[in-house]
Amino acid sequence: MCLCDALEARGKLDAVQHAQLVRTLLGTLTDSASPAELAANWQRVAEHFDLLLDRPEAVDALEQTILQLAVRGLLVPQDPSDEPASVLLQKIRAEKDRLIAEGKIKRDKPLPPITDEEKPFELPVGWEWARFGDVSVNRDAERIPVSSSDRERREKIYDYYGASGVIDKIDGYLFDKTLLLIGEDGANLLNRSTPIAFLAYGKYWVNNHAHVIDATEQGLLDYLALFINAISLEPYVTGTAQPKMNQAKLNSIPMALPPFTEQSRIVARVAELRQLCSDLRQRLTASRTAQGHLAQALVDAAGAA
Repeated sequence: MCLCDALEARGKLDAVQHAQLVRTLLGTLTDSASPAELAANWQRVAEHFDLLLDRPEAVDALEQTILQLAVRGLLVPQDPSDEPASVLLQKIRAEKDRLIAEGKIKRDKPLPPITDEEKPFELPVGWEWARFGDVSVNRDAERIPVSSSDRERREKIYDYYGASGVIDKIDGYLFDKTLLLIGEDGANLLNRSTPIAFLAYGKYWVNNHAHVIDATEQGLLDYLALFINAISLEPYVTGTAQPKMNQAKLNSIPMALPPFTEQSRIVARVAELRQLCSDLRQRLTASRTAQGHLAQALVDAAGAA
């Protein structure tokens, strides 16, 4: 941690120095190869929290690190009694085959096996690598875009979703079930100013700028959302002026799949830690606002004098 000591000795960090510190410290966490190594690295990071978490954008980076640790199996302990993910994959395939036979979904296009080069880290015991399309059910064909002029003439009752969330209200709905929506296009695919994957609840409409994802196991959607928000989507995005991640690219994403019961523990732990991040972010923002008000008051007072 020489970087931390050197920067701390020089006093308050400027923006460039602070960004360097955040990258270095949080990088040690995501580079951890085991829970034991993570614990040791986390202890070293904790010693510099006063430097690291002194502004909202640093908390944003920490929150992203938490997601990355979660999908590597480094956030909650594994339980040997959990039914392994290999069994979950068999159940998903069997349920998909049943739905296909009943004409409720179309047969998937076969996806290639995941190569060693596509596996960025070693999986914990009981986990499996699987492509996103193998563990999800795509419902993009049910989307219907409605022009803004048409929406203006319609009563505002149900949420109307686009790539980054609710963008309007409309008088009808296409879906009446909790589903996962993933942005299909737009700059947010790369800059991630808002979550790219989010759950939609109740009755709602979705346009053609968000992928609509279902699952054979309802609880699986929470983990799928967490995973997509944790990883970089840059390898699966085409175009620069108008970034886009089509259905084929989305389905091809290799994902680390934990046992189903472990997914619940991961999702719960992430929710707890993200709430702490949110609380801290609010306090830092409030502190900045208070400092700004004080500075303006001093300026006003000096002007009055």
